Amino acid sequence: VVDKRGRRKRVAVIVPVKYRGGSLRGAKLLARAIQDGSRAAGDNVEVVFGHLDDSRCYPSEEFTDLPVSIKRRPFRWRMMSYQEASRACVYAGIDQPLVHQLYQAPDDGINQFMDCDLWVIVSDRLELPLLPVRPHVLMVYDYLQRYVPVLEDITSQQFVARAHVAEAVFVTTEFTRGDALQFAGLPAGKVRKVPMLAPDFSGSSSRNASVRNASYFLWTTNLAPHKNHETAMRALQLYYEDYDGELECRVTGVETGNLLKKDLAHLAALNDILLSSDELKRKFRVEGELSDRVYRRQLNDAAFLWHPGLIDNGTFSVVEAAHFGVPSLSSDYPAMREIDQQFSLNLCWMDADDPDNMARQLKKMETDGAELRQALPSAEKLASQSVDKLSGAYWDVVRDYL
Repeated sequence: VVDKRGRRKRVAVIVPVKYRGGSLRGAKLLARAIQDGSRAAGDNVEVVFGHLDDSRCYPSEEFTDLPVSIKRRPFRWRMMSYQEASRACVYAGIDQPLVHQLYQAPDDGINQFMDCDLWVIVSDRLELPLLPVRPHVLMVYDYLQRYVPVLEDITSQQFVARAHVAEAVFVTTEFTRGDALQFAGLPAGKVRKVPMLAPDFSGSSSRNASVRNASYFLWTTNLAPHKNHETAMRALQLYYEDYDGELECRVTGVETGNLLKKDLAHLAALNDILLSSDELKRKFRVEGELSDRVYRRQLNDAAFLWHPGLIDNGTFSVVEAAHFGVPSLSSDYPAMREIDQQFSLNLCWMDADDPDNMARQLKKMETDGAELRQALPSAEKLASQSVDKLSGAYWDVVRDYL
């Protein structure tokens, strides 16, 4: 695909806030899917990856899994007054009336991504309207604010408004598609569903599916309210005290080193629960944020993975676990059901609102380990949902906006 001057068309995948962990991995996979899909179709667009210019949040080693053909561009958001924005639009040859007093534009210190033919913004987290100098689409993974009070109403309305002015909104689950239509009020033609992308973990492990003498399970989480920490801790207490749970619980994930220290209302009860139970104190370990290498080593030796969150667009930690021959126990909600179906994971389920049900299911995971590992998908089955296999579906959608 080339423009009128014969130049290869260029797509910018832009991460608007300081995403890390699974959100950053998802953005990198998106960039790769667009590039690989275009190449497979013979279109061969160039893809650039834009992220905030913050070396502490984004050290270079964070991008070793980004293909060298996808160039990184650190940037800062530049706030523009109505007058500045109007001048920028004139210079860009955009004849469009502006309706807001303030705009924001990604400033990479070169040409503000003006050399890109399409901007793909990973999420709707834009505090101000985007300067309308290039067509842009949003990749929206969820509308959590519909279910959990994670945003003030005015902020939620601002983010929803960003979706209405985008060319399109990409979603990866039917659950989020429904929220985009019903909660955000987007017209059906603007919402485009693409397949869920999970990192390729093949070759990372020996996929040991035999019976193992694992002494622990992993709880991957972060500090967000929808991760359901208090109910999970009560479930752990019951698992150890009422159901004679033998496995240690190891907690890991972004900022989890502060799980018991952060002064946040939804975490306030955790220390009290911990201190009230000798068994829980003995078998509960906060590992904090681990490097990918260390995390995968711990995952490989775990009895199972635990995902007790309330609701979101799902976690690919369960897909990674399956690659390692490790089963997972998850809260039962729509996005996780979709992940389970797409990747044929045979997940085990629990009720995220019922600590006793969660505790009983934890004990079942402990006792049924060998049987659960045998039910995991084969490496070939997992490979059928790799980025390589799904990139064409991404390019088919992205091409419509170039």
